[in-house]
Amino acid sequence: MRKVMILWVGVLCISAAVQASRTDEVTLVMVPRNDDAVRVGMDIATRYPTLLISYKLLPNNSASLHGWNGKEWVNITLEDFHEGNFFRTGPDSALIVEEEGISVPELVIPPAGWCTSAYKITTDEVRPMLHLFGQYYDFSYKDWKWFSENYRMSMAAINPENLNVSWYHKRLGDNLKSGPLAADDLQYWVAIRHPVTITEAVVVETEEVVEEEPVMELPDDPEVNPFAQAAPEAVVLGAGDAEESHLPVQDIPVKP
Repeated sequence: MRKVMILWVGVLCISAAVQASRTDEVTLVMVPRNDDAVRVGMDIATRYPTLLISYKLLPNNSASLHGWNGKEWVNITLEDFHEGNFFRTGPDSALIVEEEGISVPELVIPPAGWCTSAYKITTDEVRPMLHLFGQYYDFSYKDWKWFSENYRMSMAAINPENLNVSWYHKRLGDNLKSGPLAADDLQYWVAIRHPVTITEAVVVETEEVVEEEPVMELPDDPEVNPFAQAAPEAVVLGAGDAEESHLPVQDIPVKP
């Protein structure tokens, strides 16, 4: 019987102040097995629901995969990876970091069957990595500040658009001048596939109801036609008859 390893979603510390949309989603983050990329991946996993995998490309179109379970790195076979047998909670999307100039092969791209959307960052340089991770996760000001301080980079370097940075978080001089131009880091962002939303149009066929004209029923006697009957003859009443009929006498013409 083959043993199936389950990788926990790494959520070591999620601040209550973080309200980004990604806090309710699980992201598969795949980083090359080098110190800088792994460090960024692990720092992301401490703030957002993350399935963190490090990979190393091998000869003969193969790869070595290891997943972080919150305490240690554990091996993931390519078979378990392709079948999605390494997680308890499946990811909503995937973000793959490539080493500079080395494209990841198809075998390390998560299948669409268990991961509907996937993107990649085509550089492992720390500054653009932090910038694009921050864009993807919609970093709060607290996160931008933390990464800026811990990686010893200015806020402008990793967050050139000043995303989620309020005026009171800026120095006076920064508020009096226009913000720095965004770094041209979108060249490193590639969409492998977007989530597919299928909207089914429901066609309801309605049957037109034609109201029939009412049919006038004729008397049972075929010889009697209600439209051919003669009008009843007028009755001339005398004075005596008027009294019996309770009509005023003066209304009845009397011959002299």
